[in-house]
Amino acid sequence: MPTKPVEQLIKSTKIGEITNPKLVQAPPETSVKAGIELMQASKAGYIVVAKNKKVVGIFTETDVAQKILDQDVNWEDPISKYMTKDPFVLQPTDSVGKAIELMSSHKFYHIPLVDGQGNLVNVLSVRTLIRFLAEFYPQEVYNLPPRSDQIMETPEGG
Repeated sequence: MPTKPVEQLIKSTKIGEITNPKLVQAPPETSVKAGIELMQASKAGYIVVAKNKKVVGIFTETDVAQKILDQDVNWEDPISKYMTKDPFVLQPTDSVGKAIELMSSHKFYHIPLVDGQGNLVNVLSVRTLIRFLAEFYPQEVYNLPPRSDQIMETPEGG
């Protein structure tokens, strides 16, 4: 159990302390077909679109669902045509609390991380934040039934 209150840890913990090294990125001229294949192969819901180490956009599952599926799309079009341009970015030195506020207020699932020179260095996913927060409540999180309406008749393992 943490010695500091959760609220204080959220404000004091830096994003760089909780991120993993997985970063899926591609240049803006990557085709839609290649971009989707990259997302599938990487098991990622995003591609940070970067040019010369600078973030120019982000191409996500939401972009695919809203702008590509059920549309007459040329699969060789560049992902830059469908990406979210100039996304919000944070730095690894920003607090987890700042990331939570940004993600919740804008409904983001991924935020590119840049260094002091604006170069792409990583990405923060909502999944990473959820894992971080779940560490503070392991009993409650890990003992939830798989379905919200499920009632366990016996204790786990009993």
